[in-house]
Parts: sequence; structure tokens; C-alpha cells
Amino acid sequence: MSEHDGLRHDLTVMVNELRATLREIGEGEVAQTQVVSNARDRLRYIASLTEQAASQTLNAAEQIGDRLRAQQAEAAELARLTRSDRLRDFLARLRDEHAASAGQLTEVIQAQAYQDLVGQVVNKLLDTVQRMEDSLAHLLVEEAPEGNLAGPQVRQAERISQDDIDDLFG
Repeated sequence: MSEHDGLRHDLTVMVNELRATLREIGEGEVAQTQVVSNARDRLRYIASLTEQAASQTLNAAEQIGDRLRAQQAEAAELARLTRSDRLRDFLARLRDEHAASAGQLTEVIQAQAYQDLVGQVVNKLLDTVQRMEDSLAHLLVEEAPEGNLAGPQVRQAERISQDDIDDLFG
């Protein structure tokens, strides 16, 4: 197998893997020329949505925590002031319920560490996809005559036809 055929094979395998992955996640067919940019855009979109969801969750959790603390303080003050056993019992149960809710709220906040992990993974994937795209571009430029893709072909023996390019991505 010639170096040119090996390069063609490697590029075809990479593009087909990306297309298959995009089909698996529900996109359907993706044009060959858009496979890498489509994958990168999807990853950026996922990272953005995940970050937004985590931010909204943390903001809501903080607001709930603030309300719980304020209610606990008021319940403690009312329990101190009242002579009613029934009211004191209710305020004690309320205090216990608030403590349990605060514990669950802490679990929600800690679970948001998942977003950080997802963000790290997505960003690593974005870096990988970018490096792949850069490598592909570098390989294509290396294979181009005189270091660029523009202009007429100087050596007829090294000429690549449009059919060769279509076969590569077909």
C-alpha cells in the first residue's frame, strides 16, 4: 500500500468513525465535510447546557438554604417565646424537618460536582477533536504540492483528481 493510499485509508476510517458516532447520538446522516465541526459544535452545546443547568441548580439550592436558615432562626425564637406545648412541639418538628432538608440540599450541591466532571470530559473531547482536525489539515497540506492546496498541479504524477477526493469522503 502506498503512502498516499495509507493516508487515504486512515482519513476514511477517522471520518467514518465520527459519522457513526454522530448517527448513534441521533443526528442521522451528516455531510462528510461537516463531520468534525458538527461534533465539536455538539460538544460545546452540551458543555454550555450542562454548565447552565448546574448554575441554576446551585443558585436555587443557595436560595432554599437561605430560607431554611431564616425559618430555623425564627422557629427557635418563637419556641423560646411561647408557653404552648403544642406550638413548641410543632416548632421542634419543624426544626428537625429543616435539618433533614438542609442535609438533602447539601447532597444536591455535592452532586453538582458531576457537572464539573462532565465539563472536564467534554473539554478534553473538544481538545481531541480540535487536534484531530488540525492533524487532518496538516496531513492534507503535507500531501499538497509545494505546501499549499491552491494553484495548478506542477507534477502530473502526483496529481489527485476530484474523483480521488470524492472517494476519500464517499
